Amino acid sequence: MGRRLPQIFFVLSVLSLALIVAAVWQASTPSWKTYQRQFLQLEAQGEPNAAAKAAVLTTPLQIHQVMLTGLQRVDRCTTCHLGVDDPTMKNAPEPFRYHEGLGAHVPSKFGCTICHGGQGLATDKRDAHGNVPFWQTPLLSKEYIRASCGRCHKEGDVPGVPELSEGRHLFETQGCRGCHKLNGVGGSIGPDLTEEGANHRSPEWLESHFLKPSAVSPGSVMPDFHFTKVQARALTYYMLSLTSEDMGSYYASERLIPSPEYGRQLFIEKDCIVCHAIGGVGAKVGPDLLGVTKRHSIEWLDEQLVNPQLVYPGSAMPVFDLESNARKALIAFMGTATPEDAQAILTGKGKGLTPEDAAIAAGKLNFARFGCAGCHGTELQGGLPNPNAQGGQVPSLLHLADDYTKDEVVQVIRDGRTPPLDNVKGPTPPLYMPSWKSALSNEDIHQIVEFLWSKQQKKEDSW
Repeated sequence: MGRRLPQIFFVLSVLSLALIVAAVWQASTPSWKTYQRQFLQLEAQGEPNAAAKAAVLTTPLQIHQVMLTGLQRVDRCTTCHLGVDDPTMKNAPEPFRYHEGLGAHVPSKFGCTICHGGQGLATDKRDAHGNVPFWQTPLLSKEYIRASCGRCHKEGDVPGVPELSEGRHLFETQGCRGCHKLNGVGGSIGPDLTEEGANHRSPEWLESHFLKPSAVSPGSVMPDFHFTKVQARALTYYMLSLTSEDMGSYYASERLIPSPEYGRQLFIEKDCIVCHAIGGVGAKVGPDLLGVTKRHSIEWLDEQLVNPQLVYPGSAMPVFDLESNARKALIAFMGTATPEDAQAILTGKGKGLTPEDAAIAAGKLNFARFGCAGCHGTELQGGLPNPNAQGGQVPSLLHLADDYTKDEVVQVIRDGRTPPLDNVKGPTPPLYMPSWKSALSNEDIHQIVEFLWSKQQKKEDSW
């Protein structure tokens, strides 16, 4: 055995030396250098003579990076993706192909990871694409890459990405806020979605979750909304756009500036006509908006849209949580709106509204906007499973007036309520009525109650 020790030691020494040499060789020949040599050879093919080709082939190999101080990130993607801004490379193989459709989004100003995801500092393909443990933003698949547009373009329709607008619309109309908070507004039964796009959930997981929540998350209290695949994909796009990342002043200035036409669209979507008239055409609940930009400054109107109670104590106007550019668009429309515009909007709605109808319409808007439909149903039909609650489900609100007064319902909305238990020794039902007094004004609550009372049905006579 003593004679074999020197031999074993010699073999191990040789093996250690081989490993060291391999490590040094690997460190001196990283994959990005291989890609750069291939790119130089590709470029050299188009040169007219041997001297020009030689000049291209002797270009020093180096790491390319884009410093994005406004976003507090560094991207080194162009170390390998060398032809992204070169139109002559439109038919080149990856990773050298020209990136079509960039428009104003030049890599030197925007980098790559702001849209594509991935790990900008990495230079190895697997690491750079973010398919590694603990990296929360792996490279988005081509199918979902356009969802990133919503991280900067938060208002209005994004050209070429109708899924974002549809996803936002579904979120606001299907009662999602009843269980989920978004930017501080909503319920707390489900997780806060303000930064959902920054979580390590794949687009495929999100889409499957919207199609069949219980299949992806066993025991989930989220109801099956029977979304179509198109709707589930639109909601997935919207979720992927929610990162709450501060994009900095430069990127904010690059957003599309909404026009009065977009403001008109918002005016219709937010049902402003149910409270306001324009030149005498419309409702009389709030002030007439004809010439409002001459009576008040743009700054005053903007603040009024942000916090009506602060600017005008006692105002019945709800808070719509509009983005800054959306508010600019709405104010721009009010500055140009005419009685003819109001008449056209009313014609689209079918008829003008009385003050009572206006209060009901505002309540209907609040019912959808604050997510009440998520548990109670868009038609107040209830029926959502709620284990160990009396009846085993969320009850219908269509006969609410038979058992409660308006004041009692106001109190329930304001303070919240846990449903009566079917079995007092059993678990607390997963769905409950949260307190809304911190999110809803008294006016909001009373308008919701007026909407509920407008939908009441008389019970059939049991005799």
